[in-house]
Amino acid sequence: MGSMVMRSLETCSTGSGVPARERRRPLARGFLALGAGLALAAAVLGLPLDLNAAGKAAVVVKMSDKPPKFMPETLTIKVGDTVEWVNNAKTLHSVDADPSMVQRPADVVLPKGAKAFDSGFMQPGATFDYTFTVPGTYKYTCVPHEKDAMNGTVIVK
Repeated sequence: MGSMVMRSLETCSTGSGVPARERRRPLARGFLALGAGLALAAAVLGLPLDLNAAGKAAVVVKMSDKPPKFMPETLTIKVGDTVEWVNNAKTLHSVDADPSMVQRPADVVLPKGAKAFDSGFMQPGATFDYTFTVPGTYKYTCVPHEKDAMNGTVIVK
């Protein structure tokens, strides 16, 4: 009976006949749709996207074909931020900061104590996320386009 009384009170408070929690659902869906729309717009425009408080990417890096490059090529973030790489090109790409995976180990630089990372080959439309926990400068490359100097840098402060 306690839940009946509460439902009755929630319904009576507005006179709409709809419980309060049911009236909030469209608002929550609207905020989710707005957030998704903003994230998509930022990714399409190549803008930094700071959603780290929600555990999402702080910055989105796009990969292009002509010329093969990371956009942006260099970025600065904070310790604990996540970067998301998006292969929005029509060919395979990768994100490699593992000297054992690249043709020229000099293309990869990691701060002392940082772990190497490798996205593997990314099909068009694929994404790869990495959270940076050690401050310093990270230099990485795209293995399929390393010969084309498709390199990027992340500076973690």
